[in-house]
Amino acid sequence: METPLRKLRILEIGTLESTGMAGMLLSDLGAEVIRIDAQPLDGAETVQSVEDAVTFGLPAGGDRLCDRGKKRVSLDLRDAGQRDLFKRLLATCDGLLDGCSPRAMAELGLDEEALQAVSPDLVHTRISGYGGFGPYADRLWSEAVIQAESGFVSTTGMEGGDPVRSGGDMATALGGLMGCIAMLMGLLGRYKASGSPAREIDVSLMDSVLFGLENQFSLYLKSGVIPRPKGNNYALSAPVGNFRCKDGEEIMISVATEAQWKAFAEVLGREDWLAYPEFSNVSQRIAHYKLLGEEVSAEFARYTRAELMEILQRRSCVYGCINDFPAVVNHRQTAQRGTFAEVTGSDGAVFLAPMHPLIGCGRPECRVIHAPGADTEAILGELQSS
Repeated sequence: METPLRKLRILEIGTLESTGMAGMLLSDLGAEVIRIDAQPLDGAETVQSVEDAVTFGLPAGGDRLCDRGKKRVSLDLRDAGQRDLFKRLLATCDGLLDGCSPRAMAELGLDEEALQAVSPDLVHTRISGYGGFGPYADRLWSEAVIQAESGFVSTTGMEGGDPVRSGGDMATALGGLMGCIAMLMGLLGRYKASGSPAREIDVSLMDSVLFGLENQFSLYLKSGVIPRPKGNNYALSAPVGNFRCKDGEEIMISVATEAQWKAFAEVLGREDWLAYPEFSNVSQRIAHYKLLGEEVSAEFARYTRAELMEILQRRSCVYGCINDFPAVVNHRQTAQRGTFAEVTGSDGAVFLAPMHPLIGCGRPECRVIHAPGADTEAILGELQSS
């Protein structure tokens, strides 16, 4: 299957993982993505990359998984001659994914005006923690700090306990997805309006997290109710959460609608729950979620996880296992969809990694992580011969 972005060339600069993820997805969808391996241009890049290297980097060779499928060119943008090569390369590209601070780029003579002079119809997507303007624009940041500043951490953890950041890098992932969408939006706009001027699109990781918290913020802004940590319980329905079975395994359940509640009670043989005034509707169940949780815990303790899964499936109840990573890699669903595929690192090591979830857009043809600067001679040679 032909990938949809096969005729596009994107330049990526900076060490931010969000920029890398946006570039990886564009590459997966067929774009030629060239990553500039440059010296960090400011402290923000260095601080951000420390946390990201641990989270996303591979032990062998320090590869970043998000660099799969990309070409790698080494340039020192502090050198005037190599900055000229950067500009010449940029002139051949449709878009620039930029994880550098505007201040650092401006100090090198690569501000927005200069970039547009090089490529008048360039789509320039800039990704940063707080965005390109505002009182926090120049602040250093990390994944944990963005989760904290956005209010996300204030909603996580056990009830009455300390705030807890998410186990995964949600801000980084959301920022990368938004960066990819921004680039595609800009390119689509250019395609539909031939000759349209260059555009700069500013993506903030903090704004991206807030977009992901739309449900919680809507509740607060409409009702004034401030979301607080409730563990695995949920403010808008009950019962929701993880419950232990007789064999010590756990199941995550979610009962939202009245029809789901009726089916859940009936399939467990607990029609008496339907007569409890405390459980008579969703508002009552939310108000009495602790009592309801005790009832469900006692009921689940009668069955092994396998027995309970078979029972709940009879009425299409909403449930799932709490899987660790080995279980997910070997999951029947991920196996059927080809979610994990082999990637080759820059040292030749082959390992499994998750692919993009867009079935129908083609899987990435190139799943190799090139070493830094591996394509410098070939790419710059094209410039010399053109």
